[in-house]
Amino acid sequence: MIETSSAIDTVEQCWALIGHQQGRVWLGQRVQPTTGKPVSVEFDGQWVLEREERHGDIIGFCHTHPGGSPEPSTRDLQTMRAWVGSFGKRLLCLIEPGDLVTAFRFDDDGCQGIELSLCELSPGERFVVCE
Repeated sequence: MIETSSAIDTVEQCWALIGHQQGRVWLGQRVQPTTGKPVSVEFDGQWVLEREERHGDIIGFCHTHPGGSPEPSTRDLQTMRAWVGSFGKRLLCLIEPGDLVTAFRFDDDGCQGIELSLCELSPGERFVVCE
């Protein structure tokens, strides 16, 4: 878990995560930001699918939980399991409930999410997650 300097918004925001894994370290960048509604995230799934087909570098998703829990919600679990099953690879889920960020790894379509250490989140949307 790492603290951020952003203010709590009232609507959820979401980003796709692109990057790669080097051993026990995930290096990535938040891209393709979208804004949803209170307690409802929205993102461009078609863009994510096309990006994965072209580059194979989607490593997960990041989204906010304005004023909410740092843990994945039931909907987050369902969504992450579906993407892991579709892509056939492990993915990250970064959650920003306010002034902190939590990181979870999803290994398969039955995973509950394994909490990891977010080592760094820079203002340039780059991040490092350690297993």
